[in-house]
Parts: sequence; C-alpha cells; structure tokens
Amino acid sequence: TRSQGETAKLLQIWELSKPVIAAVHGWCMGGGSWYALACHMTYASDEAVFAQPEVRMISNTNFFWVLNAGYKHALRYSLTGDHIDAREALRIGLINDIVPKDDLIDYCFRLVERIARVSPETVRLNLAVATRGLELMGLRNALLLNDELSALVQSSQREDFRRHLQEAQHEGGMRAFLQRRDGPFQPEPFGPRAQKRDG
Repeated sequence: TRSQGETAKLLQIWELSKPVIAAVHGWCMGGGSWYALACHMTYASDEAVFAQPEVRMISNTNFFWVLNAGYKHALRYSLTGDHIDAREALRIGLINDIVPKDDLIDYCFRLVERIARVSPETVRLNLAVATRGLELMGLRNALLLNDELSALVQSSQREDFRRHLQEAQHEGGMRAFLQRRDGPFQPEPFGPRAQKRDG
C-alpha cells in the first residue's frame, strides 16, 4: 500500500547512523509532518505550522505523532486535523525548540558542527541507544500496524463523504474544497487561523 512505502521512507531516516535534523519554516502538513517528526531532532521557526488536515477527509495519522507528542496530545490533533503553531508544537513535544526564521538554518548547522566535534563512534552509539531502544519498546511494530490500519481507512472511504468534497472542488476549485472541509472547524485553537492567545 501507499502507506507501506511511506513507512519504509520514514524508517530510512530513523535508521541512519548520523542524526537527521529537520528545520521547519512555514507549513508542515500531512505526510510532511510525518517526515519532520521522524527526524532525530526537529527545530522550527516562529512561523511554522503543523497539521494533519487530511484526517478530516477519512485519512490516518502516523505513530510518529504519538511518539513525539504523547498519546493524549496526538489524539487531540489527529482526531480534529487542527493546526498547531510553533509554540504549541514546542509545548507538546513535537519540536526541540523555536528559532527565529532568519537564524533557523544557521542554528541547525551550528548544532551539526557541535555534534561533529564528538567522535563518530559515540554519535552512532548514542543514536542507536535511543532509536533501537524505542524499536525494542515497539516503535517498528506500531509503524507497521499504522500501515495496516491505513489500508483499512483508505479502502473504507464513504462514497457520500467523498462525493460531498469532490462536488465542492468541482464547483469552486481548491478554495471551495478546503472551505467545505475546514470551514466547520473554524476558528482553530492554534495556528494561523486561531484567535489570538495571551502570553
């Protein structure tokens, strides 16, 4: 299935013997968020937005959301498709830190340089302690189960639900499709269409 191919790609990142650092600026949606969360470290600009809006159209989440955000936070966002701004992403554990957008890439390169000062053997060993340890705790099995459940979700899309969204797209293009899919969820608690929060 399509999901099996995605899981294989995510595991390729996960299994590398050198750390992979994601630098997220802007929109990180759907499968893109899966890749960012599969990286060993994830840093985001203050303008980054994470979401899985596809779950609003009968689609699935990915276990990397649960691994990074924890069970309750992952469910909160994988059951609604709501957007998450960088501050909320940091609070729930999706990212390591927020970095100003103009400094994001340089910050990540400086981190890479710091890691490079450590012996390669130590880096490989400590990366393996973390990644293989999580695999022994069931990460790989959870990702494989994710594939099986994804196949069920993709094959069980209700025709009436799909037709409703396709009609909107046919009548008014992508904007109408997105409005019909996302309109009932506005305003969102976080992200670019959220009502402003204090502090």
